[in-house]
Order: sequence, then structure tokens, then C-alpha cells
Amino acid sequence: MPFSNFSVREPVYLGWQNAVDLMPGSPVSGFEVSARPAAELAEAVGALRDAGIEPMTVAGGIKLNDDTSLAAYLGVLDAMAELSIPILFTSASGEDDHARAADMLRDLAEEAAERAVVISLETHPPYCENAEGMLATMNAVDHPNLRVNFDTANIFYYNENLDSADELERVLDYVVSVHLKDTDGGFKSAQFPVLGKGVVQFERIFATLEKAGFDGPLTLELEGPLMRDLDAAGRHQAVVDCMEYLRSIGAA
Repeated sequence: MPFSNFSVREPVYLGWQNAVDLMPGSPVSGFEVSARPAAELAEAVGALRDAGIEPMTVAGGIKLNDDTSLAAYLGVLDAMAELSIPILFTSASGEDDHARAADMLRDLAEEAAERAVVISLETHPPYCENAEGMLATMNAVDHPNLRVNFDTANIFYYNENLDSADELERVLDYVVSVHLKDTDGGFKSAQFPVLGKGVVQFERIFATLEKAGFDGPLTLELEGPLMRDLDAAGRHQAVVDCMEYLRSIGAA
């Protein structure tokens, strides 16, 4: 069964303003908007919604041992509650003691729960670089408002001798959002081609998601040398090319 809940990251379009101009009528109607001060976030979300583009997630980072970062992060949660955006994609860092990090993440998950938001941790070190790390973090935090954003290419980027299709099967119960990204498969390689041109087993990925009844955001993430010299229109074409590939395999 084809999925319909596709989204795209704001940096792909070099800003939400370009997305408003280019995305209406395209195969993607969801958006992952970058975190920013509350008034600016409300402006972006309002313009996107007026254009028929729905912000499914907000993307932000946090340094767990930095009070300024924590205050900004809580401000983003407050804004998301006001704007009814349910998932905060998060790259977390800053605390090497994993037990202490788990306590901090649990406190953040409770703050998110009070605002009807789920924190979705990125496939990044030090807490979620692979299935083993994801499971350890989820079990240590043990809170329903802290979950995983599964990145189909980062498994290859941060690990050797692992495959994202295998890793997804291990952590599926904790996945609330997915970043769709292809890769040449090299360790620490930033070669992220258009979907279908790399080594990610997307047919198997989508079969796994379908079997589980997954209905979270499926967000296109296009970055690296592929995108570096492209203007907004060229980047939009890359998004269209990705969606054509997903249609060709029955995923969209």
C-alpha cells in the first residue's frame, strides 16, 4: 500500500520561503520546519499552512548540559504546543555520561508530554547511532514521549558492517519518524544521492514500515555534494526525482 505522509526538511529548500513558492502542487505536502524563536516559527508555520503545506515536525538540537540550550529548547516546545505540531526531531549531545543523559532526556520527555509533543531522537551519536544505542537509550529513559527518528543513511555513515534495513527491524517499536536518505554506503561518506541511486534497501524499508502500520512522517533529507551547488529550483527537482523513485517501487 502506498504511503502518503511524505515530508521534506527545510534546509533542502534553503528556507521555508522557497518551499512556499515551489512545493504547492508537488508530490510532497509535508514539511520539517527548522526551530527558531516563537514569533518566527509562527510566521513560517502560518505561511506554510496557507500554501497547503503542513509542518509535521520541527527540527532542533539540544546540548543537554547547557542551560541556554535547554531554555531555548523548552521555548520551542512551548511554541509547538501553540501551533499543534506533534513531533520535535532532535539531535541531542553534550553529556557523555549515558546514565546522566538518560535522566536529562527523561525530564525533557516529561516536559514534552505536558505539551502533547513527542521528542524524536536523530540517528546520531552519542545516544542513537545504531540499533544497539537506540535500544539502550530508549530502555534507560523509559518514557513514551521520547522516541527515535530513524535515518536510513546515517546507519551507514556512523557505522561499519551494518545495514539500515536490518537495524530498522530491531527498533521499529520506538520509531515515530523517518528521514529518507540514500548513501553510497561508505563509513563517514557524505555522498548522499537521490533516492534509489545508492545502497539503501528502500523496498525492504517500506515493507517493514507497512507491516508495522507505520503512519509517522517520512521526511526527505537531501544534503551533501549532491545539493551543494543547486539553487532552490534544482533542489525541488531533486525532491520530485526522489518521489518518482518512491512511486516506482510502490511506496508513494
